[in-house]
Amino acid sequence: MPDINEFISVGKIVKPIGVKGNLKVVYLTDFPERFNELDKVYLFNENKEDFLTFNSEFEFEISEKKIFSGYVNIRLHGFSDKDSVKDFIGAVVMIPESDRVELPEDNFYFYDLIGAEVFDKGKRLGVVDSFSDFGSGDLLNIIIDGRKVLIPFRKEFVKQIDLNNKMIELDLIEGFLE
Repeated sequence: MPDINEFISVGKIVKPIGVKGNLKVVYLTDFPERFNELDKVYLFNENKEDFLTFNSEFEFEISEKKIFSGYVNIRLHGFSDKDSVKDFIGAVVMIPESDRVELPEDNFYFYDLIGAEVFDKGKRLGVVDSFSDFGSGDLLNIIIDGRKVLIPFRKEFVKQIDLNNKMIELDLIEGFLE
């Protein structure tokens, strides 16, 4: 069975399209054009925390795809009607992490920063727990002394990111954490 930690999510199946087994997949990626290159995907059922299979195989071959703004219409090989794909509704479309888009230098994926130690002017503050976006920009969610603190993920505060050592150096203004 595949290890979920070796995969990334690129879409989510939301409903069938038409009667021939096509599926509407909304993007969970900043790179929707990647679907042009995808020939095979994995489907993950979040409720059962398990990968789906077809003929004892975990990989599903894409036999047809049409790219649209906000979603992609796909058909999977071996499925030819609406009833045959009903169990896929809600499944997360995944690819091996090794196939992720390579980012330019000084860019990174947020999930690579989860667990990174955070420092302010050399003093250790805590660890990155997650990221949030409430509409005005990305926020670092840092656990500091057992409490969650939100820090704007902006150049004026984030001075250095060291992915190799999983460290983030901040320069916060006085009183920011009070």
